[in-house]
Amino acid sequence: MSDSVCSNCGQLQGVPEYDSKLWDIYHRLPELVSRSYIEPFVYTQDDLDELGFYDDEDSREAVMMSMERNMVERGHCGGCGRPDLRGRNLDELMTEEDARELHDMYAEQAAEIRAGC
Repeated sequence: MSDSVCSNCGQLQGVPEYDSKLWDIYHRLPELVSRSYIEPFVYTQDDLDELGFYDDEDSREAVMMSMERNMVERGHCGGCGRPDLRGRNLDELMTEEDARELHDMYAEQAAEIRAGC
């Protein structure tokens, strides 16, 4: 077990119980539920090869920044990828039942979008 701290969000890393609680809170905050179903913006190596602009350091930084910004938009830390709960109002936590219903609704919508409906 590692007791390190993320240099980006300042949260403890390497403690499974802590990570589990972070994700539990993340999935019960109404404003983050919808964001968790946004399709991640990720470039694969094939994408980068096809685009041909990954050859220099500036291009690499632009690609990494765009993916990091997308993570932040979805409520994740741009460094460690775990929930970033800074500035969140924990008084707004939904019950587990309400959160499950909302997740089911968004999951269904995401599936319909992927299916082209």
